[in-house]
Amino acid sequence: MQWVKDGLVVSGEQLAHAWGLTRQALAPAAERGEVFAVKIGNRLYYPQAFLDLDRETVATVCRALGDLGASEKLMFWLREHGALGGRGIAVALDAGVAVAKVERLAAAWARERGATRVAAAA
Repeated sequence: MQWVKDGLVVSGEQLAHAWGLTRQALAPAAERGEVFAVKIGNRLYYPQAFLDLDRETVATVCRALGDLGASEKLMFWLREHGALGGRGIAVALDAGVAVAKVERLAAAWARERGATRVAAAA
């Protein structure tokens, strides 16, 4: 899949290593809505942007995306957003944009796409 070749998604092993976890620890986090993975072939991949952020920031934004499908969540993470000065999520956060602002943007994105369950943004 092109996302893997382009480095836009990474394996669970890579993410777990970056966060100092075991790969098995990612499954409960996904069940809690703190991360998500896209299935490509028979493997799960996570947005590469997660590598640059701490777990709590990722969890806050992912929870705000509610029950959207994984591919819609991935589009949110990959897209450059006008509300963030035309930057992607990780770049904007790295540049000092408040997590609460990104969380509100994520909740709005989810509502616009018909999520039935959206976390209340701060």
